[in-house]
Amino acid sequence: MNSNRSGSRVLTWIVTTLELVSSLVLVAMMVLTFVDVIGRYFFGEPIFGATEIISMMLAIVIFSGLGIANARDDHISVELIDQHIRRLSPRVYDAAIKLLSVIVMGIIAYVLFSQALENHHQNARTVVLEMPLSIVTMSIGLLSVISLVSLIIGMLPDGKASADNT
Repeated sequence: MNSNRSGSRVLTWIVTTLELVSSLVLVAMMVLTFVDVIGRYFFGEPIFGATEIISMMLAIVIFSGLGIANARDDHISVELIDQHIRRLSPRVYDAAIKLLSVIVMGIIAYVLFSQALENHHQNARTVVLEMPLSIVTMSIGLLSVISLVSLIIGMLPDGKASADNT
């Protein structure tokens, strides 16, 4: 029981942190876009590399949002045939879906970290700002690991309820 409470606290902290990160990055994206448009149309001077920065910020917002959705088990689902399968054994169905989610998120994290290492070894850089791609890919990989952890903690009996209360 005590491990469930600590898991719930960790999950609550993860969700709160991801909400804060995604909110701040989204606000920064909006401000950057606004200033870039004003600069482009009124002064003829767009912000150099704004599109590239916004693309990187978008990836961060997407993967932090994925962690929140995973923690809350709040994904959009389309139930075409699975209602029939779920009726046969709801517990087995739910466990299989959660296990598949953990496996897929683990694969995504592995691929992102592998790509980050490859980017680092090749000294790959972004096209416009020439920032190291490994930093961007590693950041997204870290967010995918956080998402994976939130999925695993969310599988605990009290996990989902604590994430919903944030």
